[in-house]
Amino acid sequence: MDAPKTLSVQSPDWTWLSQYFTKSLLAARPYKLDAPQNIVIKLDQNESPWDWPRALKEKIAKRLVEEEWNRYPDPMGSEVTQGLSRYLGISPDCILTSSGSNHLITLILEGLAKQLLGKLVIARPSFPLFESHSQYLDIPYETWELDENFQYDLKKLPELPDGSMVIFASPNNPTGNSLAKKDFRDLLARYPKVLFLADEAYYEFDDDPYTDLISEFGNLLILRTLSKTMGAAGVRLGYAIGSPELIKNLGKLRVPFLLNHFTLAAAQTIFDDPEMRAFMDRNVANARSERERMFKNLVPLATHQKVKVYNSKANFLLLRWPNQEACQLTYQRLMELGIQVRNISGGPGLFGCLRVTIGLPKENDAFVEAMKSILR
Repeated sequence: MDAPKTLSVQSPDWTWLSQYFTKSLLAARPYKLDAPQNIVIKLDQNESPWDWPRALKEKIAKRLVEEEWNRYPDPMGSEVTQGLSRYLGISPDCILTSSGSNHLITLILEGLAKQLLGKLVIARPSFPLFESHSQYLDIPYETWELDENFQYDLKKLPELPDGSMVIFASPNNPTGNSLAKKDFRDLLARYPKVLFLADEAYYEFDDDPYTDLISEFGNLLILRTLSKTMGAAGVRLGYAIGSPELIKNLGKLRVPFLLNHFTLAAAQTIFDDPEMRAFMDRNVANARSERERMFKNLVPLATHQKVKVYNSKANFLLLRWPNQEACQLTYQRLMELGIQVRNISGGPGLFGCLRVTIGLPKENDAFVEAMKSILR
């Protein structure tokens, strides 16, 4: 059979059509990751280096075969919500699921941040999606600047009138620091009419999650993902935790049928299979151990060349070079050696910075050895 001809599409008059988009969106570059050839060690996306055991995958495959693929899945993924409820010890009406927490960020910005009577405040530097999507939606915001050591400084928090919203991450990506629960509790109590959105994508790597604060404060919304500790980046499942009133109304903005049959089947395994819980606990323990080992190995090596290594409560480390040129040369050299890390030096407040994910022990050893050769 001959291949069908490619249809020629008529280009519009962009002078008028471009008016449908915000100026910041038109000026933005599409999301793109460096994808160099010959990369052997991938330490750039904060993924878990441990894939799921084959036996668990086979259980999911069996569930998928038994599904009717010609039928739509559960519109709101109620079984996933029930599984999360059991896992977290939280009522189902306090949980909203989605295909990754990134989708929830855009949903919250569009549904809540555009209607604020006060102001939107975003921590900086932090997960870039917070700022970029606020810009795309033409939502003005102020920044809560971290201090020179990338720590949260409550004195730097802008004035917060009633009806404001604060977005931050703990542990923070890409700096690895966290806001102590005591300090956060004080903020929630001090500003009862300010909504705080806490992104806890890496909370299992820390010792002080905010889960129980939901029982004390109604002005708190927490975002999480299964991509990190559960090694489920390919499953695409995130969730929000908040008061029933918040979750109910945010749920009206959530697109139905968002979770497909694969995500639903995988989630059943995540929450119902005891082998999965043991797998996750082992991954967290291994990642923490490797993080500390890697930090101890890098600090004396990096300090010699005036490179600062920041300790972390997540599954990555942040390194800062004294100048941009040295940072870029290191990044290029690592790629030549087949090691991919994340070059974040172009982000606000991240001049001279690279972020490296904690990988398998042999991958971490290879990174340290590469740094020895580069920094000597």
